[in-house]
Amino acid sequence: MNKLVKSVLLVGAVAGIGLGSVARADEPESTPKATLQQRCPEMGGKINKTLYVDALGQRIYVCCAGCLKPVRKDPEAALQKLAAKGEYAESRQKTCPVMGGKINTELFVEYKGRRIYVCCPACIEVVKKDPAKYAAKVAAAEAKGAG
Repeated sequence: MNKLVKSVLLVGAVAGIGLGSVARADEPESTPKATLQQRCPEMGGKINKTLYVDALGQRIYVCCAGCLKPVRKDPEAALQKLAAKGEYAESRQKTCPVMGGKINTELFVEYKGRRIYVCCPACIEVVKKDPAKYAAKVAAAEAKGAG
């Protein structure tokens, strides 16, 4: 095999290693990766970083004070609107919902407009099997102030 082919194969193999650290539990693998929230889930305007709702282990930004009430009333709906737009909310999570250790922000499962961070690659597989369960654990930890 010539050097160019070996180099291309090596680059492809190295690039493939990083892809295993992110998993989408609610969409097929071919779906483009979500981006951090840029738009208000209610009105679609540019977010104001001083206006937000902390709920379900997430920080959901809005564009104006009028959008706070509907997001507070139904944060799950706001997160799903973000997911439909290819965005995810900022996480307030600090510990892995599987093992309880410190999260690695490079390791997560995307689920309905949020990221569920874990401590190690083995925990990704666990979360993928029941993402709703682990999303609920993250939300419960946030509600207790343990994040």
